[in-house]
Amino acid sequence: MSADPSDLLRNEAGPLETALAAAMADDLPVPVRAIMSPATTPARFLPFLAVHDGVLLWFPDWTEDRKREVVAEAPQLAGKVGTRAATAPLLGYVDAELRDVVSYPDRFVIGRSRIGRTPIGHPPFVARHLIAVDTRTPPGALVLARGVVGRRALRTPSREKLRRTLVALCAAKSPETEYRADHGRFRPLTLGDAPMLDGSHTLGGYVPRHRL
Repeated sequence: MSADPSDLLRNEAGPLETALAAAMADDLPVPVRAIMSPATTPARFLPFLAVHDGVLLWFPDWTEDRKREVVAEAPQLAGKVGTRAATAPLLGYVDAELRDVVSYPDRFVIGRSRIGRTPIGHPPFVARHLIAVDTRTPPGALVLARGVVGRRALRTPSREKLRRTLVALCAAKSPETEYRADHGRFRPLTLGDAPMLDGSHTLGGYVPRHRL
């Protein structure tokens, strides 16, 4: 400190006041400001800083840059938990995209419903999410009509990315609400899509989904 705190003591200061003044005058060799900043803290301190700042979502195998980003945005994101504003950022942390949300109870909208896929008796406090996440089948995985038993090692496609989207949704919602996730990225092509007649679309083809 620039000034000695003991100079502020009264002449009749007791041992307790003298000890407190001496403790305040110590120069601690710890860069507290740098350690408490997500941008400058050492990488090994990031998990502890995440707990201190109330991080909602954390995976140890994230890159260091992703961890610093999550810790830096935690205070602003904490005030959005339970609202739709928290869902997209949290899904972004697991490399997923929120394409559409329908919160129930919601009215039955003509043009957005499909028999067998859109429920009519909506339960309250439930939100359906359309989520796009990039998943890849590992080499040698057993794929219907493409795998040959005995000629290649069988590997089960990983569902880890899908699981992480569910963890992110759980972190974004309030305890009283329920979430449902739809990971279907494509839907059958219909005449309502007004496809171009240039050969880029074929009968029975699929187009990306952007709405539930």
